[in-house]
Amino acid sequence: GVPGVFPEPQQDPVIAIAAVALRQGAREPFLRVVFTLLSCAPLRGATVRSFDSERDLLQVGFWGEKPRF
Repeated sequence: GVPGVFPEPQQDPVIAIAAVALRQGAREPFLRVVFTLLSCAPLRGATVRSFDSERDLLQVGFWGEKPRF
């Protein structure tokens, strides 16, 4: 991509999405997860799920499906 320009999907694939979930009033998150394109080194304290394609990575979600961790 070009600095200062919004990423173009054809040139700048999504390679990782991370999420941390915290219950209101809790001090520690109950979920730490990273979704990656291809493999990734283990991340201490987080669940890592890797996908073979950007399409598969972007189709994972908490919307409408029960996540399997």
